[in-house]
Amino acid sequence: MKVIPFLYKDFDDLCANTYLVIDSLNQCVVIDPSKKYDGIVNYIKTNNLTLKGILLTHSHADHFRGVESLLDSFNVPVYIGFYDEPALSDPMLNCSFMFENKVVLKRKVETLSDNQSLDLLEEKIDVIETPYHTIGSVCYYFKESKLLFSGDSLFYNSIGRYDLPTSDRSKIESSLEKILSLPEDVRVYPGHGLFTKIKVEKEFHGK
Repeated sequence: MKVIPFLYKDFDDLCANTYLVIDSLNQCVVIDPSKKYDGIVNYIKTNNLTLKGILLTHSHADHFRGVESLLDSFNVPVYIGFYDEPALSDPMLNCSFMFENKVVLKRKVETLSDNQSLDLLEEKIDVIETPYHTIGSVCYYFKESKLLFSGDSLFYNSIGRYDLPTSDRSKIESSLEKILSLPEDVRVYPGHGLFTKIKVEKEFHGK
């Protein structure tokens, strides 16, 4: 699997990392399109890729503000953890009430549950529920390629906030346990900041 990161540097506009994951058949998925950015659409079209879906790690607006612009160009399903679906249309729950422009996604989405697998690319994508940053947070795990897209559940030497709407501090330990039980050589692509590996995070968190 090939990973193309889109890392935004506009510090006046809080944006998450966005990832394009491509298989050998030129099929791809977009993970957490955090803003309207024509560069992603252009990259997909210029490289003759087939977009198979949009994967959201959770329902905070800084992770899905670019969904609408992608759907304007591609007719593909959008996936999110089951318990986070209501927040997509609720600015209080998705935290866009903090922004100048509130964010509401009214498109139909597909919901996911723990241990579910998606057959969108030539390699299965496993869903891991990590419900502490939001009640429906999930990570996407490519077992064969040893890639994990962790959203705001795990950062380089850090974790996501747990003081926002639907956060649950009591679920931090169990959520981290799931992530850090993965093989140590798994490469982690977080929702914000630097890439890392499970081995590095196990050492940092004392696991």
